[in-house]
Amino acid sequence: MRVRGRVLRRGLFLLRLDASLSWVIVPKTSPPKRLHIRRLRREEIPALAAAIGEISEAQIVNRWREQEMGYRELLVAEQDGELAGTVSIGEGESTLHLFALEVAPALRRRGIGSAIVRHVIDVAWRRGLTRVYLEVRVDNPARRLYHRLGFRRVGPEFSNAWWRYLDDGTQERVEEPSIRMVKRVKYPPQRRR
Repeated sequence: MRVRGRVLRRGLFLLRLDASLSWVIVPKTSPPKRLHIRRLRREEIPALAAAIGEISEAQIVNRWREQEMGYRELLVAEQDGELAGTVSIGEGESTLHLFALEVAPALRRRGIGSAIVRHVIDVAWRRGLTRVYLEVRVDNPARRLYHRLGFRRVGPEFSNAWWRYLDDGTQERVEEPSIRMVKRVKYPPQRRR
């Protein structure tokens, strides 16, 4: 039996005949796009700043310097050849720190952030680490995403301070009320360190 559909409500939904011969309204979605998460290349810094838009090229250059000094690993998400997001990770004794997760505004709410976080959890698993942790602003809607992916709040609210680098060469200190969230990485018994 061939599934047939017609557009309803200006292309936002499809009316589809399912296997039980009932008409079902389903969201109209485009085919899933391939997402590849890898290390950032130096020459991609301007393109990443343009894609994200909310961070300056100077901020990413600073992150690159911190990567060269061993403070972080800078990863990017690439979707169909275009940079879609970024995240930084830093390895501790038995933990992996997830920070500076950003997705291009035009591509938000499409699963890219979830895929990036899952990738970071997988990196921790492959490295034999026991926890992934992050800090998030108390008013950041991404808290729901982290919770859905198994992160849980630990400890009291605190003031998270960091430096924002601007393209004009200046810096500004940012202090944000934040919480820490942690996810335990689960392994089969033979995978533990």
